[in-house]
Amino acid sequence: MPIQFDSVRSLERIEAWVARNHPDRLPFVRPGADACTLQRIEAKFGKALPSEIRLLYAAHDGQPEGAPALYLNQRWLPLDLVAVAWEDLCLRYGAGDELHLAALTGGQPLPHAAIWSASWLPLFGSPRGDHYCIDLRPERPDRDGQVIWFLYDQRDRTVVAQSIGELLLRVADGLDAGKWHLDDGYDGLSD
Repeated sequence: MPIQFDSVRSLERIEAWVARNHPDRLPFVRPGADACTLQRIEAKFGKALPSEIRLLYAAHDGQPEGAPALYLNQRWLPLDLVAVAWEDLCLRYGAGDELHLAALTGGQPLPHAAIWSASWLPLFGSPRGDHYCIDLRPERPDRDGQVIWFLYDQRDRTVVAQSIGELLLRVADGLDAGKWHLDDGYDGLSD
């Protein structure tokens, strides 16, 4: 059985660190999303969000504009922006699963390399269009919940964490240990 991490608690630790060390960079997160917003997003996405994601968004609906990025140079997106980013990616790359982008290889299909899956939910985003996505493919339980690094201009899709909880715990523990800091070059938290 996979280890469960308390995402909300890790986020509270991160927010407390920012408040102590960079009070001028507050607010760091937005107030929680209401039940209607969660239901509207689930209807748009066509499936229920995992309980960990629902709890996280019920506590805080992403980050406000201008807050330092939560993970490297990517801000945690409010649910409405998650929906916009997901729709945009589906329009660009298609809404099917395991889609391939032939343009990256001069018109040749990319064997075994998924460019986009409509089952990836972009929870983090950067201004240039990169995202950290949660993998929500029920047909692949071994991948369900993993965090995938989606770089719009590269074909590699790296798994950066096995869950959102693991990713947030990495940041919280890194800040507490002095290994992570607020990096002005990234305009966000970095190791």
